[in-house]
Amino acid sequence: MDDLRMLRDLGHELEHEPPASLARQRHRYQDSPRRRLRLGGWPMLGLAAAATAAAVAVPIVLVGGQQTLSGRTVPAPAGARPAKANQALNVLLIGSDTRHGEGNAKYGPAEARYNAGARADTLILLHLSADGKSAAAVNVPRDSMVKVPACGGQQGGVMMINATLNKGGLQCTWKAMESLTRLRIDHAVQVDFAGFKELVDAVGTVRVEVPKPIDDPKSKLKLPAGVHELDGEQALGYFRLRAYGHGSDLQRIERQQELLTSLVRKVRSDPTRIGAFIEAANKSVITDEGLGVREMSAIARGMADAKVSFHTVPAIPYPRDHNRLAWKQPDADRLFGKLADDQPIGR
Repeated sequence: MDDLRMLRDLGHELEHEPPASLARQRHRYQDSPRRRLRLGGWPMLGLAAAATAAAVAVPIVLVGGQQTLSGRTVPAPAGARPAKANQALNVLLIGSDTRHGEGNAKYGPAEARYNAGARADTLILLHLSADGKSAAAVNVPRDSMVKVPACGGQQGGVMMINATLNKGGLQCTWKAMESLTRLRIDHAVQVDFAGFKELVDAVGTVRVEVPKPIDDPKSKLKLPAGVHELDGEQALGYFRLRAYGHGSDLQRIERQQELLTSLVRKVRSDPTRIGAFIEAANKSVITDEGLGVREMSAIARGMADAKVSFHTVPAIPYPRDHNRLAWKQPDADRLFGKLADDQPIGR
């Protein structure tokens, strides 16, 4: 699995609760080496970078113009936006925790969620270099307390970054990220719970190794220790699992890495499943109006042999609530400044 070890920086668990030990997680983030990944000729950058959101986008890229995306689209944010500085491409990838829509209500009543809406459970900015030689996937911790602009008819202010999706949908998260990073974000992709489940079912099963028995009512998953082939429902439970091990965010991320690596391998080993993958994607994906098959194909051609590095926005405990995070400055601005200049982030 080492050659495909990926996605160490996914967001927190879908059931929003404070991490078991924020200090321990922070040290592990700081001490962890940066990961690089080369996927040969397969243009699977999004799938490797953003779990559910990108797992929707990339299989469509793989078939080029032969099939089209029939999911929902939204326009780019209105109003003033950062200028595009160069030919590099920035794509925002979002996994939503919405309980609305077909197949999502069973994972918890919408009324019980924050304002009965949706939040960004996984939030990753994928930067594709202008020369096609490298890409950087930057995970944004969902508990980040940030100042966001007014959007969706509501005032701006300080809030968790994941709440922007509930505030005004994909456009408001997009607008907030541009405001915070001062980067022009070219495209955006969003997918929900049901979409992830159906993506797994489209390829049959995914293989994971469970070191200890799992019995977690909230994620609706019960498995003995050992190697398992998980269907979509079980895979989603594994993805959402929280009451397991020491319960930290990074331990959950490691499980998600294993699951998503297995998903990548499954599609890679049997390209005939791509059609079913796309059909599943169409049911729950949201993209911007400018991200069509032609654009995806162009990205794929340009980035097929790129080296991918994985990063997390530097963060420290939020002073007013240590169960939340604040972006560490000037480190965070320095990171996004390098992306703006289309330079490697480095260690």
